[in-house]
Amino acid sequence: MEKELKKIVIVNNRFFPNSGPERCMFNTIKMFEKDGVTVIPFSVKRSRNVKTPYEKYFVTPLYGDDIVYFNDANNMGMLKKLKILGTCVYSFEAKSKMSALIRDESPDLVYMQGIVNDISPSIIDSCKKYNIPVVMRLSDYNIICGNYYFLRDNNICKDCITKNVFECAKNKCVKNSFMPSFARSLAMFVHNILHVYDYVNAFVCPSSFMRDSMIEAGFPAEKLYHINSFVIKDDYEPCYKNKGYMLYFGRVSPEKGIEYLLEAKVSMSSDVPLIIAGKTNDESYLDSLKQYIADNSVKGVTFAGFKVGDELVDLIKNARFILSPSICPDNSPMSGIESMAFGKPMIGTDIGGITDQIVEGKTGFLVPPKDSDILAEKIDILAKDDKLIETMGKNARVNFEDNFSFRQHYDSLRKLFYKSLKK
Repeated sequence: MEKELKKIVIVNNRFFPNSGPERCMFNTIKMFEKDGVTVIPFSVKRSRNVKTPYEKYFVTPLYGDDIVYFNDANNMGMLKKLKILGTCVYSFEAKSKMSALIRDESPDLVYMQGIVNDISPSIIDSCKKYNIPVVMRLSDYNIICGNYYFLRDNNICKDCITKNVFECAKNKCVKNSFMPSFARSLAMFVHNILHVYDYVNAFVCPSSFMRDSMIEAGFPAEKLYHINSFVIKDDYEPCYKNKGYMLYFGRVSPEKGIEYLLEAKVSMSSDVPLIIAGKTNDESYLDSLKQYIADNSVKGVTFAGFKVGDELVDLIKNARFILSPSICPDNSPMSGIESMAFGKPMIGTDIGGITDQIVEGKTGFLVPPKDSDILAEKIDILAKDDKLIETMGKNARVNFEDNFSFRQHYDSLRKLFYKSLKK
């Protein structure tokens, strides 16, 4: 008799709306609860968390209740840094609290999403002790790349795979600093020595690039499942009209390659305006973009700042087309999925998860990373052809409904969960 899926634990470092992985997590919770499954969160204690009766199992934050990222932590002494280093490698607190949760709640399965640093893969040992199957979603490349991006000096780098994990420390890949880079190298080294991920039944890879990279790193192909990320179809009404501008929305940071977009703006023949919407954690990068605009007299560029809610929706729905000039292999950018859902063509770099999202010549164009000349050519094609924009936009919406919707994701994930229960 097939075991029923009645209760699952979802693990993530943040239990509040923050970015793409969290939106995916909360949507996943909704879809399982709608199907009658009890979902128990396991996370880190933070003041911004959504209230839950299960927060007694949450682990102590590394940097303080209101600090989410290492970048924002200041004035840490050596003792604090060593404690953080130890937690990144193996958190005995997280292991103990996961064990308590399993004893109290008897879940059927644990679904891990974001665990790096704050929680660590120590909780896998708790699941192993109590014979609870584990499925892990790979939101980024953290278990095989020290800085999560496969990027060093703005070039693709897989040295942690092809050489050894201490390349991260050697090259100061995390924030150009030895200590956090060494912490990441040591964590990956210990996890590999302990074979901590061997117990994971299945890995959910949001992109084909992720799956290929995991195989390259030595993970068994039969455990790796490419399941696209999603957004809820009914939340996105397509709009095939536009107000004439092209749009980039997302982080304003070096790995996103926005400087190549500005270079393309200089060389393209059309004068379609460009809006850049998003926040930055790197003011020097933003300043360099503005300096380039001034030095080269670039016209028609607007920095709209960070937009959310209706303001962001209006920006996307009224855009002529969307741009994604990333130079790092984004795993599965939510901006691409949202663009498809709104019926917008996209021009993006042929790298990482973006490659999966654009059907070349049908829903948009794929261009080589860092090639501003080809980017300009493709922009000019869309800028001058209203009919093509509408056709590509409608094709993008179809591609979304067929491959990036709630239904495809849920059906695939549920099937994988039941397969893991059988094991």
